[in-house]
Amino acid sequence: MTAGSIVATLLIVFAGLLAVPAVSHTNAGTTFSLVASSMAFVAMAIAQFMATRPPFVERLFGGLDRIYQFHRKIGIAVLCLILFHYFIAPDFQGLSVTSGLNLLAKTMGEWAFYGFVFLLVLSLVKVIPKTRFQVPYQYWRITHRFIGLLFVLIAFHQMFIKRPYDGTAFLATYLNIFALIGIVSYAYTQLLPWLRTRRYEVVNVERHDGATIISAKPINRKLRAMPGQFGFFRVNKPGLREPHPFTIAGIEDDGSVRFAIKPLGDYTKALRESVAVGDALTLEGGYGHFNHKRGGKKQIWLAGGIGVTPFLAMASRLKGDEGQDIHMVYCVRDSAEAIGLETFRAQAEKLGNFSFVLHNSATDGRLDASKLVSGTSMNPAEADLWFCGPPPLRLAIEKGLRELGKAPRRVEFERFEFR
Repeated sequence: MTAGSIVATLLIVFAGLLAVPAVSHTNAGTTFSLVASSMAFVAMAIAQFMATRPPFVERLFGGLDRIYQFHRKIGIAVLCLILFHYFIAPDFQGLSVTSGLNLLAKTMGEWAFYGFVFLLVLSLVKVIPKTRFQVPYQYWRITHRFIGLLFVLIAFHQMFIKRPYDGTAFLATYLNIFALIGIVSYAYTQLLPWLRTRRYEVVNVERHDGATIISAKPINRKLRAMPGQFGFFRVNKPGLREPHPFTIAGIEDDGSVRFAIKPLGDYTKALRESVAVGDALTLEGGYGHFNHKRGGKKQIWLAGGIGVTPFLAMASRLKGDEGQDIHMVYCVRDSAEAIGLETFRAQAEKLGNFSFVLHNSATDGRLDASKLVSGTSMNPAEADLWFCGPPPLRLAIEKGLRELGKAPRRVEFERFEFR
């Protein structure tokens, strides 16, 4: 577990612990029900806060990809807790501010419950079981934004519903603090997105077999990003306004950036067809901790397909004085889809600490651990493996290296799964 997940879990559990003395004079069912609702409420607030993508929280989790993995786990936990709270309904003669507010809070809580169950299930289930229907990303994203509104209803519910403790109880103060955190976080993400985004203009578009390469320059403030990081990218024109995460394939000192985007889905295909020089972009980033500078002295870089983009950004900035020996393998299905070969080959020829191999699966066969080992003088067991590409390739290489007794010292990769 990361430091961030430990802290978040403790904050959620602490809400449950505070609830025990506050409601212990009630029956067991009521106690457990309110423990569950208190933990669920704090978990919802933390999820809203995580959605603001604060840099210090990303560092605690070790990357934005891990934040979203934990965010998904919170969603599952909240769903289970609110179901428990709903079906094991509290039964007590508690305190209420006024009968009118109590009735309204009860109604809001019921509607918020139904809404939460629907939206959380929609968020967690991407494909309808036993069908080929997949919930489109754009619809998932639009509906996901309503979770914040439901949180506001839940905050009203927990503040004014009849309860077996008064407003001065430590539990009430704790829940009110998280109500404020959740509401402010939601308002920030919906009303003040410009605080964390940067405006760019497209200056060049290249359409290669393997990717669409888009270069852009900042209009005002530049993106703050390191080679290997990714950013959220959207074009300010119809059909392309949804923000999508893409690795930054290159970034210059003046803030100019380059993205290499493979046309795999509806959005990336539409992007390839429609993006043009002069288009306005909105970018946010950089995110992620995929940067070789925090790695060991010996590194093997393995790129699969479009997973080459972070390595392209990192390799272009190598100067040879990093104190690291780097061997890179770029695996493609066919050489026609390879991008950035000029950069890699030029750096390998110029620098003594960087070597490069292109693996063409069409002519060289499937890349496996044995071929990876035979293609370099570096012992994988003494090196870090930095990977970006299809997960099945990484899993196969890791398994093969373990079987050869050459498991890497550590494996670095990021999960591009944000729903």
